[in-house]
Amino acid sequence: MTSPWIRTLSGYIKPELQLFCLPHAGGNAGLYRGWREHLPPEIELNVICYPGRLERWQHPIPATMPELVGEVSRAIAPHLGENWAIFGHSMGAVVAHETILALKCDDLPPPQLLAVSAREAPQFHQPGLLHQQDDEALCQELLRLDGTDPVLLTLPEMRELILPTMRADYALIEQWQLSSRQLLSCPIAAFMGSEDPELDQMQAEGWASWTTASFTLDCFCGGHFYFREHPQPLLSRLLARLSAIQALS
Repeated sequence: MTSPWIRTLSGYIKPELQLFCLPHAGGNAGLYRGWREHLPPEIELNVICYPGRLERWQHPIPATMPELVGEVSRAIAPHLGENWAIFGHSMGAVVAHETILALKCDDLPPPQLLAVSAREAPQFHQPGLLHQQDDEALCQELLRLDGTDPVLLTLPEMRELILPTMRADYALIEQWQLSSRQLLSCPIAAFMGSEDPELDQMQAEGWASWTTASFTLDCFCGGHFYFREHPQPLLSRLLARLSAIQALS
Protein backbone atom coordinates (compact mmCIF):
# COMPACT_ATOMS: atom_id res chain seq x y z
CA MET A 1 0.00 0.00 0.00
CA THR A 2 1.40 3.38 -1.00
CA SER A 3 0.78 5.43 2.14
CA PRO A 4 3.17 6.60 4.86
CA TRP A 5 0.45 5.59 7.32
CA ILE A 6 0.33 1.92 6.34
CA ARG A 7 3.05 -0.70 6.23
CA THR A 8 2.08 -4.05 4.69
CA LEU A 9 4.10 -6.80 6.36
CA SER A 10 2.73 -9.92 4.69
CA GLY A 11 -0.04 -11.41 2.56
CA TYR A 12 -1.07 -12.40 -0.95
CA ILE A 13 -1.47 -9.85 -3.73
CA LYS A 14 -5.22 -10.56 -3.55
CA PRO A 15 -5.78 -11.53 0.10
CA GLU A 16 -8.90 -13.16 1.47
CA LEU A 17 -8.80 -10.82 4.48
CA GLN A 18 -7.07 -7.54 5.29
CA LEU A 19 -6.00 -7.15 8.91
CA PHE A 20 -5.14 -3.62 10.07
CA CYS A 21 -3.23 -3.34 13.36
CA LEU A 22 -2.82 -0.23 15.47
CA PRO A 23 -0.08 0.17 18.12
CA HIS A 24 -0.25 1.48 21.68
CA ALA A 25 0.81 4.92 22.91
CA GLY A 26 4.45 5.40 22.00
CA GLY A 27 4.32 2.21 19.93
CA ASN A 28 5.26 1.46 16.36
CA ALA A 29 5.08 -1.25 13.70
CA GLY A 30 7.66 -3.33 15.56
CA LEU A 31 4.97 -4.59 17.94
CA TYR A 32 3.42 -6.60 15.10
CA ARG A 33 6.48 -7.60 13.08
CA GLY A 34 6.63 -11.04 14.71
CA TRP A 35 3.06 -11.80 13.66
CA ARG A 36 4.05 -12.56 10.08
CA GLU A 37 5.22 -16.10 10.80
CA HIS A 38 2.00 -16.97 12.65
CA LEU A 39 -0.55 -15.71 10.10
CA PRO A 40 -1.62 -17.63 6.99
CA PRO A 41 -0.58 -16.01 3.69
CA GLU A 42 -4.19 -15.35 2.68
CA ILE A 43 -4.34 -12.72 5.44
CA GLU A 44 -2.75 -9.40 4.56
CA LEU A 45 -1.06 -7.91 7.63
CA ASN A 46 -1.08 -4.10 7.63
CA VAL A 47 0.28 -1.98 10.45
CA ILE A 48 -0.69 1.64 10.99
CA CYS A 49 2.43 3.80 11.32
CA TYR A 50 1.83 6.73 13.65
CA PRO A 51 3.89 9.88 12.96
CA GLY A 52 6.64 11.08 15.26
CA ARG A 53 8.59 7.78 15.37
CA LEU A 54 10.88 5.56 13.30
CA GLU A 55 10.93 6.65 9.63
CA ARG A 56 8.15 9.16 10.38
CA TRP A 57 9.97 10.85 13.24
CA GLN A 58 9.88 14.22 11.47
CA HIS A 59 6.13 14.07 10.86
CA PRO A 60 4.09 15.97 13.47
CA ILE A 61 1.85 13.98 15.79
CA PRO A 62 -1.81 15.05 15.56
CA ALA A 63 -2.85 17.23 18.47
CA THR A 64 -6.20 15.51 19.10
CA MET A 65 -7.72 12.06 18.76
CA PRO A 66 -10.20 13.20 16.06
CA GLU A 67 -7.26 14.45 13.98
CA LEU A 68 -5.44 11.13 14.35
CA VAL A 69 -8.57 9.11 13.55
CA GLY A 70 -9.25 11.29 10.51
CA GLU A 71 -5.76 10.64 9.15
CA VAL A 72 -5.99 6.89 9.80
CA SER A 73 -9.45 6.52 8.25
CA ARG A 74 -8.43 8.50 5.16
CA ALA A 75 -5.34 6.32 4.77
CA ILE A 76 -7.27 3.05 5.10
CA ALA A 77 -10.37 3.93 3.07
CA PRO A 78 -8.92 3.73 -0.48
CA HIS A 79 -7.45 0.29 0.21
CA LEU A 80 -10.38 -1.46 1.86
CA GLY A 81 -11.54 -4.69 0.28
CA GLU A 82 -14.75 -6.55 1.01
CA ASN A 83 -13.29 -8.50 3.94
CA TRP A 84 -11.26 -6.70 6.56
CA ALA A 85 -10.69 -6.65 10.30
CA ILE A 86 -9.00 -4.25 12.66
CA PHE A 87 -6.95 -4.88 15.82
CA GLY A 88 -5.89 -2.24 18.31
CA HIS A 89 -3.70 -2.61 21.38
CA SER A 90 -4.26 -0.24 24.32
CA MET A 91 -4.56 3.27 22.80
CA GLY A 92 -4.74 1.52 19.43
CA ALA A 93 -8.06 -0.03 20.48
CA VAL A 94 -9.55 3.43 20.87
CA VAL A 95 -8.18 4.52 17.49
CA ALA A 96 -9.55 1.33 15.90
CA HIS A 97 -13.03 1.85 17.37
CA GLU A 98 -13.16 5.49 16.34
CA THR A 99 -11.84 4.64 12.86
CA ILE A 100 -14.73 2.24 12.28
CA LEU A 101 -17.18 4.98 13.26
CA ALA A 102 -15.45 7.45 10.91
CA LEU A 103 -15.52 5.00 8.00
CA LYS A 104 -19.19 4.28 8.66
CA CYS A 105 -19.94 7.98 8.24
CA ASP A 106 -18.41 7.69 4.76
CA ASP A 107 -20.70 4.73 3.95
CA LEU A 108 -17.80 2.29 3.78
CA PRO A 109 -18.35 -1.38 4.69
CA PRO A 110 -17.88 -2.37 8.34
CA PRO A 111 -15.11 -4.76 9.31
CA GLN A 112 -15.73 -8.41 9.96
CA LEU A 113 -14.28 -7.91 13.44
CA LEU A 114 -13.08 -5.24 15.84
CA ALA A 115 -10.41 -6.76 18.08
CA VAL A 116 -9.51 -4.71 21.16
CA SER A 117 -6.54 -5.58 23.35
CA ALA A 118 -5.58 -4.33 26.81
CA ARG A 119 -8.14 -1.55 26.78
CA GLU A 120 -11.21 -0.87 28.89
CA ALA A 121 -14.55 -0.24 27.23
CA PRO A 122 -15.28 3.44 26.48
CA GLN A 123 -17.69 3.85 29.40
CA PHE A 124 -14.80 3.24 31.82
CA HIS A 125 -12.43 5.78 30.28
CA GLN A 126 -11.12 8.40 32.70
CA PRO A 127 -9.31 11.56 31.58
CA GLY A 128 -5.73 11.81 32.82
CA LEU A 129 -2.97 14.33 33.41
CA LEU A 130 0.14 12.18 33.09
CA HIS A 131 1.07 13.98 29.87
CA GLN A 132 1.45 17.17 31.93
CA GLN A 133 3.75 15.63 34.55
CA ASP A 134 7.54 15.61 34.55
CA ASP A 135 9.77 13.11 32.78
CA GLU A 136 10.37 11.06 35.90
CA ALA A 137 6.65 10.46 36.39
CA LEU A 138 6.31 9.41 32.77
CA CYS A 139 9.25 7.02 33.10
CA GLN A 140 7.70 5.45 36.19
CA GLU A 141 4.49 4.83 34.26
CA LEU A 142 6.40 3.15 31.43
CA LEU A 143 8.18 0.92 33.94
CA ARG A 144 4.87 0.05 35.62
CA LEU A 145 3.41 -1.12 32.32
CA ASP A 146 6.63 -2.95 31.37
CA GLY A 147 6.44 -1.56 27.86
CA THR A 148 9.92 -0.05 27.58
CA ASP A 149 13.36 -1.48 28.29
CA PRO A 150 14.34 -0.02 31.70
CA VAL A 151 17.94 0.42 30.52
CA LEU A 152 16.82 2.80 27.77
CA LEU A 153 15.14 5.04 30.32
CA THR A 154 18.44 5.49 32.16
CA LEU A 155 20.13 6.93 29.06
CA PRO A 156 19.55 10.69 28.58
CA GLU A 157 19.82 10.49 24.79
CA MET A 158 17.21 7.72 24.65
CA ARG A 159 14.86 9.56 26.98
CA GLU A 160 15.06 12.54 24.62
CA LEU A 161 13.90 10.28 21.79
CA ILE A 162 11.24 8.29 23.65
CA LEU A 163 9.54 10.67 26.05
CA PRO A 164 8.32 13.46 23.71
CA THR A 165 6.48 10.94 21.52
CA MET A 166 5.12 9.13 24.55
CA ARG A 167 3.94 12.39 26.10
CA ALA A 168 2.19 13.46 22.88
CA ASP A 169 0.43 10.10 22.60
CA TYR A 170 -0.65 10.21 26.24
CA ALA A 171 -2.09 13.66 25.63
CA LEU A 172 -4.19 12.18 22.80
CA ILE A 173 -5.63 9.34 24.83
CA GLU A 174 -5.97 11.15 28.16
CA GLN A 175 -7.94 14.02 26.59
CA TRP A 176 -9.98 11.80 24.27
CA GLN A 177 -13.77 11.99 24.36
CA LEU A 178 -15.94 9.43 22.58
CA SER A 179 -17.15 10.84 19.27
CA SER A 180 -20.35 8.79 19.09
CA ARG A 181 -22.36 6.36 21.19
CA GLN A 182 -23.58 4.59 18.08
CA LEU A 183 -23.32 0.81 18.33
CA LEU A 184 -21.22 -1.15 15.88
CA SER A 185 -22.75 -3.81 13.65
CA CYS A 186 -19.62 -5.98 13.63
CA PRO A 187 -18.57 -8.48 16.31
CA ILE A 188 -16.09 -7.36 18.95
CA ALA A 189 -13.38 -9.62 20.36
CA ALA A 190 -11.60 -8.39 23.48
CA PHE A 191 -8.24 -9.70 24.67
CA MET A 192 -6.37 -8.98 27.90
CA GLY A 193 -3.53 -10.08 30.16
CA SER A 194 -4.47 -11.57 33.52
CA GLU A 195 -1.95 -9.35 35.35
CA ASP A 196 -2.56 -6.09 33.49
CA PRO A 197 -2.38 -3.25 36.05
CA GLU A 198 -4.51 -1.05 33.77
CA LEU A 199 -7.47 -3.35 33.17
CA ASP A 200 -9.80 -5.75 34.95
CA GLN A 201 -12.22 -8.28 33.50
CA MET A 202 -15.33 -6.17 34.11
CA GLN A 203 -13.84 -3.25 32.18
CA ALA A 204 -12.93 -5.53 29.27
CA GLU A 205 -16.36 -7.18 29.28
CA GLY A 206 -17.88 -3.71 28.92
CA TRP A 207 -17.09 -3.81 25.21
CA ALA A 208 -20.05 -6.16 24.82
CA SER A 209 -22.39 -3.18 25.11
CA TRP A 210 -20.86 -1.46 22.06
CA THR A 211 -22.05 -3.85 19.38
CA THR A 212 -25.32 -5.34 18.16
CA ALA A 213 -23.37 -8.43 17.09
CA SER A 214 -21.47 -11.03 19.11
CA PHE A 215 -18.82 -10.40 21.77
CA THR A 216 -16.05 -12.59 23.14
CA LEU A 217 -13.33 -12.10 25.74
CA ASP A 218 -10.09 -14.06 26.01
CA CYS A 219 -7.66 -13.67 28.89
CA PHE A 220 -4.01 -14.70 28.68
CA CYS A 221 -1.20 -14.97 31.20
CA GLY A 222 0.82 -11.78 31.36
CA GLY A 223 0.58 -8.06 31.86
CA HIS A 224 -0.27 -5.09 29.67
CA PHE A 225 1.98 -6.41 26.88
CA TYR A 226 0.99 -10.06 27.34
CA PHE A 227 1.61 -11.02 23.68
CA ARG A 228 4.83 -9.15 23.00
CA GLU A 229 7.21 -12.10 23.42
CA HIS A 230 4.78 -14.88 22.53
CA PRO A 231 2.05 -13.74 20.11
CA GLN A 232 0.95 -17.22 19.01
CA PRO A 233 -1.70 -17.84 21.74
CA LEU A 234 -3.36 -14.52 20.95
CA LEU A 235 -3.19 -15.05 17.20
CA SER A 236 -4.64 -18.55 17.52
CA ARG A 237 -7.69 -17.11 19.28
CA LEU A 238 -7.92 -14.18 16.87
CA LEU A 239 -7.86 -16.51 13.87
CA ALA A 240 -10.47 -18.73 15.52
CA ARG A 241 -12.76 -15.72 15.99
CA LEU A 242 -12.31 -14.69 12.37
CA SER A 243 -12.95 -18.23 11.13
CA ALA A 244 -16.14 -18.50 13.17
CA ILE A 245 -17.41 -15.18 11.82
CA GLN A 246 -16.59 -16.09 8.23
CA ALA A 247 -18.36 -19.44 8.64
CA LEU A 248 -21.54 -17.63 9.68
CA SER A 249 -21.41 -15.04 6.89
